[in-house]
Amino acid sequence: MSVNLAAFGRLAASLSLIASLAGAADLPSGEDLLAIFLERSGGAEAYARAKTVEMTGTVEIAGRNIGGKVSMIEQGKKSWTSMDLPGIGPIEIGYNGDTAWENSTLQGPRIIEGQEKSAMERSSSFVVATEWRDQYKSVKTTGEDTVDGKPAWKVEMTPKDGNPETFYFDKDSGLLLRIATVMSSPLGEIATDMTLSDYRLVDGIRTPFTMTQNAMGQNIVMKFDKVIYNGPLAPGRFDPPEAVKALLAKQAK
Repeated sequence: MSVNLAAFGRLAASLSLIASLAGAADLPSGEDLLAIFLERSGGAEAYARAKTVEMTGTVEIAGRNIGGKVSMIEQGKKSWTSMDLPGIGPIEIGYNGDTAWENSTLQGPRIIEGQEKSAMERSSSFVVATEWRDQYKSVKTTGEDTVDGKPAWKVEMTPKDGNPETFYFDKDSGLLLRIATVMSSPLGEIATDMTLSDYRLVDGIRTPFTMTQNAMGQNIVMKFDKVIYNGPLAPGRFDPPEAVKALLAKQAK
């Protein structure tokens, strides 16, 4: 008995397409998963009450015996991060809604622009939970994966400016487990991912107390021991330091 290979090939292709479409139909939409994340992490009302968040703790470069203190503050789209590592010195990164900057002992001050600046604006937890439509032009569930042994949905988030980002949402809790992307930096395009864990309820919002960033073969682990929503902020907290202001003055001339 002869076999019609061409017909068999067309049949196999058709069955594969049908299976693919059926699988896609079973995937929850990216919009639905973001809505679930918003609800499970606290809800729109809790986020509306949270005008600021301050997180303090420790930072460690895993396997390098390097560790120090870290502080992160957010207010809307504004952000400020400070790390102080022995042997490396203090590092400050900030965005005041207009200017994004970095200042460190090793590299000195610099103005952050382009896609790197856009990524800083998107990185605010308030933006991801409640205002993602302002920053992303499309969201699409692309499949399933596991993060630290937890089944997760993969959602590709395509920003209005910059490289696509993949968000991993826990199938059971609905919480965000990981963000992976390719970041623009002074060293070029760098593949990086941030894993979020140890969620705890603070003022009605489930907040990750551990964040682990992997980039260029290095794991940077931030563990927070204090998270305060709506606490007092120092005046001018998001203002660039004097070294950055000097760079801005040079640009203005």
